[in-house]
Amino acid sequence: MKYDLLSVTMNPSLDREVVVDNFKTDQLFRINNPSNSVMDPGGKGINVSLMLSTLGINSISTGFLGGFIGKVIQKGLSSVNEITTNFVYTRESTRENIEILDTLNNTITEINSMGPFITEEDYDHFLKRYRSTISLTENVLISGSIPPGVPINSYSKLLEIAKSENKRTFLEAIGPHFDQAIRENCADVVRVDLRKRTSRVLGSKLEKIEDFIETGKEILNYGAKLVIMSFHIVGDVVITNDGIWLFTVKEEIDNSHLLGTGDAFMAGIIYYLLKNELNYFEAAKYGMASAISSARYIGKILGNEDEVKNDLGKFEIKRLD
Repeated sequence: MKYDLLSVTMNPSLDREVVVDNFKTDQLFRINNPSNSVMDPGGKGINVSLMLSTLGINSISTGFLGGFIGKVIQKGLSSVNEITTNFVYTRESTRENIEILDTLNNTITEINSMGPFITEEDYDHFLKRYRSTISLTENVLISGSIPPGVPINSYSKLLEIAKSENKRTFLEAIGPHFDQAIRENCADVVRVDLRKRTSRVLGSKLEKIEDFIETGKEILNYGAKLVIMSFHIVGDVVITNDGIWLFTVKEEIDNSHLLGTGDAFMAGIIYYLLKNELNYFEAAKYGMASAISSARYIGKILGNEDEVKNDLGKFEIKRLD
């Protein structure tokens, strides 16, 4: 059987999303509405697979799982017809992340765990599974953080294998493992995970729009065909070999609804390239519309195809070069 996508999430999580309006520290809050507390499988690659599944895109999800939390994630993913799992099981438990959404003050408070320690034996086992699975698809997504024990060059290695098999590659992350992957085996589509405003990419601190442009062009020079970097929360700098653009949302977006919009952006790009001609600029537009659609919901939800198409007119495009 052929799959549309192989999504790699080396550091999955069980995500608990809780709506607490007027959230403050050192106080007691009770959740009286069950819809205000959601628990689901998480991690950037898993999020993309889940979003794409609602559009009928099937994928293989791989990485590491362990302990009771790992079993909960496995059970959750196994209930989705469009997702096939192929995880390596570890001795230590998978991490748990908590997101507190305050819809009145438009804030998200995130508490993220580090993740389990991955032994050399488990990592070697994962590489063997990855090599044997990659032949089942033409598209590979590698995203998110890496857990302790996984080598810094792991993403570079995974991309090297995928590129040697002539696969279309997608990368979304940040940190030393991301920088090394860009320099050594850059993916076709790169989305920089810029949730932290003080983030550095390839040694550069991104502050002014010029910093984003220069760093994006540098990633392009390493071999990327499309680069996306979030700019001031509701904007994105988009760079291809044909030009540089700034996408800016026209309407105000509730910050508490931004959880998962980056993954929705990537899901939209992948969906467009699977269903349409190879046009990276148009794919970026579809990704932006997907992110806007996702921002209407609390949690990691992607709007249907009609919603996404309608949202293609909800953002402005300004050429920067």
